[in-house]
Amino acid sequence: MNVLTESIEERMQNLGLSFMAAGLESFLESQAHTDNTLAQSVADLLELEYLPRKERAAKSRLKLSGMPAVKRLEEFEIDWLKGGITARQIAELSTLAFIERRENVVLMGPSGLGKTHLMLALAHKACMTEYTVWYTSCIDLIENMSRAREQGRLRRKLTWLRKPHLMLIDEVGYESLTKEQANLFFQVVNARYENGSMILTTNKPFARWADMMGDEAIATATIDRLLHHAHVYSLKGDSYRMKDRLKIGVVDPV
Repeated sequence: MNVLTESIEERMQNLGLSFMAAGLESFLESQAHTDNTLAQSVADLLELEYLPRKERAAKSRLKLSGMPAVKRLEEFEIDWLKGGITARQIAELSTLAFIERRENVVLMGPSGLGKTHLMLALAHKACMTEYTVWYTSCIDLIENMSRAREQGRLRRKLTWLRKPHLMLIDEVGYESLTKEQANLFFQVVNARYENGSMILTTNKPFARWADMMGDEAIATATIDRLLHHAHVYSLKGDSYRMKDRLKIGVVDPV
């Protein structure tokens, strides 16, 4: 490495361009054997820094999201479903345009149909596409909000919940809520309303949300805000877990 190259590398390090500095010598050597224009060479040099930074930032977003598992859209077995969502609709969701439009996605249906898988897969792609994501189960969310209220931090918590581009709320309806808990859930939905997208999974049709939330007025207000800008998919079919049992002959096919 000559003096000029060393000087350039040092400047890069001082500017925080560590990936570019690390690859500079081999990059210059490879460029000596190409006919690239100056603009193309500069573009290729910038890629040395941009791509690793992008990957590192995506990994950071995934870690901070709190998602319990990594799922991918190509692993979602739509052929097992008996209706409720089509491959074309999943392809449209995978563009993530709903996040840009601050729209919600509600995945409804009984357990075992892949609602959480689909939610996490869309969120994984969002993280890889420079969107911030935050995951919680419904019951954990309520407990979190209850603690914030008891500690006088509810307003601050609601302000924070507006920040992620995409918020995931899993298992809505798996446990009934008290009126106070339902009100906290409403406040979360209201805080996100037209501020950012949400994906919710639920095993309860909206007609049963009043019973689940213990108050018809709160349920109506929550559903109103949730559905104003929303895509709702009511998945139908047999549990994926049943499919695995069918394979080993534990149960007989219908």
